[in-house]
Amino acid sequence: MGQVQPYRMLWQKRKDGGARLMRLYGAFPQVFLPQEADGRPLVEIAPYCFATGGRPVGPDIKVTETGRQEGGVCLQELHTGAIEEVWLADSITKIGRYAFYNCKNMHTLSIGAGLSDIGSDAFMNTLSFHKLTVRCGAGEKSGVRQILSQIPSDMEVVFRSGTQIEASLLYPEYYESYDEVAPAHLFGRSISGEGFRARQCIRDGRVDFAGYDAVFLQACVEEREETLSRMALGRLMYPYALESKSREIYLQYVKGHVRGISERFVRQRDLYGLRFLYKEKILYGTALAACVEAAAQAGWAEGAAGLLGWMAEGRAAPTKRYDFGE
Repeated sequence: MGQVQPYRMLWQKRKDGGARLMRLYGAFPQVFLPQEADGRPLVEIAPYCFATGGRPVGPDIKVTETGRQEGGVCLQELHTGAIEEVWLADSITKIGRYAFYNCKNMHTLSIGAGLSDIGSDAFMNTLSFHKLTVRCGAGEKSGVRQILSQIPSDMEVVFRSGTQIEASLLYPEYYESYDEVAPAHLFGRSISGEGFRARQCIRDGRVDFAGYDAVFLQACVEEREETLSRMALGRLMYPYALESKSREIYLQYVKGHVRGISERFVRQRDLYGLRFLYKEKILYGTALAACVEAAAQAGWAEGAAGLLGWMAEGRAAPTKRYDFGE
């Protein structure tokens, strides 16, 4: 849910009566766009809206102030490096071309289910953009595919209905190259990485979960262990439309790589992830003991206490000392 913050919004009236956001001024790198501008629904993010040197301001531009501006709060133009997270209101259905061009520090975007029109290169050069939250049910239509088609790097897509996460999918990075075919001087397109094939598993705006799961076995040949672990854990922890056969494949992969997975969870201080491994009876014995030691060495008191509590239950007591460095 969006938060009320002080903003100065420069906007235009659309022919349909809605508002088009042209530029935005605020005080924080976390942007929570309101639903309206002067009573009109905020429907569109204009081309180049958050890019440096955006569209020129003309006589039809209106200015709206929102939120309370406390003493000492300085509003600055929010563009490129000035934004890190963006929450788009449910009313927004369109993002114009190059809207987030060169926003190198933006790492997270949250959208509603109604977003369906995304201009070309809207996310060009958003090098840190790796997480997309979609505020709708996992089986509903959304604009996920249009966004993924513009982002070849790793992208975590989370479907959140209300306060509940229904699905979490990792779309791995992929690469495109063009090779000249002599002597005709034509160019052949070459794509490497299973991330491209995973992105094709969205049909009519809805994720094909069975198709996404089918990508995993081939991904095991090409992708890194960390990428595969994130794909598997996302499906196991939020098993929307997960068939038993695919669940078993993911589960066996996680069991075979529990050492690296649990080590990363400790580094990230992810007690929720460690608890999942424990409850699924994946993390136990010497691996659990190693996590306790690693958490203690890292000064993570909460994690060490939680892990020790699970060991004290008796069903996962360690049998020997385990060291990640072995």
